[in-house]
Amino acid sequence: MSGGVERAIRASVVPGAELRTPSRQKPFSIDSIDGEGVVLLLGRQRAWTRLSWTCLEGVDDFLTGRGWVRVTGTGYSTEVDPGTLDGYLKGCVNRATAAWVAALLERAGVAEIDRSLPMRIRRKASGDRDLPIGTA
Repeated sequence: MSGGVERAIRASVVPGAELRTPSRQKPFSIDSIDGEGVVLLLGRQRAWTRLSWTCLEGVDDFLTGRGWVRVTGTGYSTEVDPGTLDGYLKGCVNRATAAWVAALLERAGVAEIDRSLPMRIRRKASGDRDLPIGTA
């Protein structure tokens, strides 16, 4: 049974869709969406990056009750900066993915981004979401 983030992502993007990072507007694309999660193609090299549904559903939990959270901490590093979206995501994948995931979550209507520096993200209140994404 899918969770709310999975349902929102499946309803808002399809494989082949191109999105842009929130601050630099760098393109990236959705390679695939399947039962395991989402595969993003990131950067100039189009680095194949899988994010599991467990990880993506966990972002919703991570953001709940926190208000605005910094998207990144130390930039494109593999070091963990606790309390940031980047820090949470590095528990899932050893790659800097926060800006791309933030763009995906914004497109899905799960979160909103404050693009002023330092860039921040927050969970959309249930009433403000474009799609119902409560847990299954």
